[in-house]
Amino acid sequence: MLSLPVIALMPGTAAAAPQNTALAAAGTVDDTDYIQQLLNNPKNGVVDLPYRPSSAPFVIRPGLTIPRGEVINGHGTTLKVMDNAGDYRAIMTAPATTDLSGLKITGIVFDQNAAGNPISAGLSAASPRFVLALLSGTGITITQNMFINTNNTNTVVTGSATRDVVLSYSTFSTVNVPWHDHSSVYTSGTNTVIYGNTFKGNASVAAAIEVHGDKANIQNNTINDYYRATNIVANNTTFSNNTVYRAANVVDLWSTVSPGLHDVAITKNRIQLDLAHWDQVMKSLGRTMPPRQYTQFIIYDAASTYPFTKISVQDNTSIPLP
Repeated sequence: MLSLPVIALMPGTAAAAPQNTALAAAGTVDDTDYIQQLLNNPKNGVVDLPYRPSSAPFVIRPGLTIPRGEVINGHGTTLKVMDNAGDYRAIMTAPATTDLSGLKITGIVFDQNAAGNPISAGLSAASPRFVLALLSGTGITITQNMFINTNNTNTVVTGSATRDVVLSYSTFSTVNVPWHDHSSVYTSGTNTVIYGNTFKGNASVAAAIEVHGDKANIQNNTINDYYRATNIVANNTTFSNNTVYRAANVVDLWSTVSPGLHDVAITKNRIQLDLAHWDQVMKSLGRTMPPRQYTQFIIYDAASTYPFTKISVQDNTSIPLP
């Protein structure tokens, strides 16, 4: 029997799992079953993931299942998708019938490993490569995580059967090549809060945030190098105190559901448009910039089929280009 050392833990930390470091660095191990076992067996409702740095991560296959609403503490550990994982629905998710009420995911570095899983010709609706897909539950919190090396249709998705979701203080870094539709955060449901996150884009014709449902609150986020900051489809939505750098369009308002989009407040944001930059990006992709009315701070999407009511725009300021 292999004898392993006993590691003394500080309060609130988790033991480092034994690992062949050389194999992990090469991405040739598979830690999926180990991580799933931890998710399946919380202690007093809490899962403590052992720490692994990005240089020697847990290497996983997509399809981890969250069995219930539980607290998942990452302690800064890295979960990295293995090379050549193929197309898939989500790295971590649960069936739509699973009530994830009370779920909290914190302190995990999700490495989607875009370089090891290149997209050849777009993504299908059946295989969108989500990182997190959380479809049902109340009081779900996703905070202080990092989503790196991502290339997908959406990074974090919440379903229409969610309520009181908080997505906060997380970092998103996206690649988005070749060109395909993308929103890093795509939410539905009611009373969704998206607060204090940082979005670092390298993404053509992509949005950082897209909100559906009702009563979304998007505040104090920093968004860099996304074509668009947000698509707003949700009524009773606030977009305020956000900082947006080098965009082609900041807010796209969609009115596609009867009786029409209403009660949207866009206030106290700091925004920067860089159309020359995006013109070069489009040319590099063999595409052209849309007409001027669609490259402004706020646009009313051409696909809208219903009227807009009570759209408030106040106290926003422009950031000069360097």
